[in-house]
Amino acid sequence: MWRGQRGEVVVLAVTAIGIVVGSLFEGVLVGLALAVAKTAWEVSHVQLETEDRGEAGIVVRVLGHATFLRLPKMMDALHALDVLHRDREIRLELGGLRHVDHACAAALEGWAAARERRGPPGQGRVASSSPTS
Repeated sequence: MWRGQRGEVVVLAVTAIGIVVGSLFEGVLVGLALAVAKTAWEVSHVQLETEDRGEAGIVVRVLGHATFLRLPKMMDALHALDVLHRDREIRLELGGLRHVDHACAAALEGWAAARERRGPPGQGRVASSSPTS
């Protein structure tokens, strides 16, 4: 378990130590608080990977959990790419998303539609748009 999910091991260890040092109630409360904090940390992170494919354009992979908490970060990164590469195709790949909320889905589709309106057809495309919600 240590190799695959270290965060879970830490939550379990802290819970066990809290039970031994304090009481069952205190240990469980500490473990629960730590598990909630760990989950909030994981859910609030999204990562954008950019791959320049030369003449074929740019591929942007969105990974993680796309929630309204990280929407400004995502849109700032996409706007920066849009400014730098106005004349090139930018393809969004959303297959790496584990969750996408309504606000992020609407913003990503709006960004692609706006890019499509500004340039030649195919400038802003959303691919693999079936993440788990």
